Amino acid sequence: MKKTIAALVVATAAAGFTVARADQGDDKGSFGRHGRRGPNHAQLLEKFDANHNGVLDPEEKAAAKAAREAKMLERFDANHNGTLDPEEKAAAKQEFQGRREQGREHRRAQMLEKFDSNHNGTIDPEEREAMKAQREARRAEMLKKYDTDGDGKLSDGEREALRKDFRGQHKDHESR
Repeated sequence: MKKTIAALVVATAAAGFTVARADQGDDKGSFGRHGRRGPNHAQLLEKFDANHNGVLDPEEKAAAKAAREAKMLERFDANHNGTLDPEEKAAAKQEFQGRREQGREHRRAQMLEKFDSNHNGTIDPEEREAMKAQREARRAEMLKKYDTDGDGKLSDGEREALRKDFRGQHKDHESR
């Protein structure tokens, strides 16, 4: 049993982190919604919050972890022995790294398409300034919309309103 748990630790680290973040009420993950796959806070609560108190208790966290471990075994335990052997771990790692690299390449292509005005395949200093200006304009727009007390920064409540709107927009986008 210890061997099985030890073999899955690496594969389930992200799931455990997500569950821990969900318990804290912070569902943005380590890289925001764009940098991770898997369930968000609401999905974790919907599936594993058995007592419907809005928080994952230790037993519910354990159930979420066990489900993630079972999913990993289903996907990568090629010899069906109930543990991830070194070769199977390597295959899982390679798949995850490949997905991460695809995401990086996709984001890079988007940035080049949007900001590489001279089409030389790199973001030059002038183009970087355009990126920075757009980011600052977007930040100012968000601040204007969500800074209800007008103090020039987002309080926890204002930030939560922004997150709620973004989650709603994300769901609308996914359902199209």
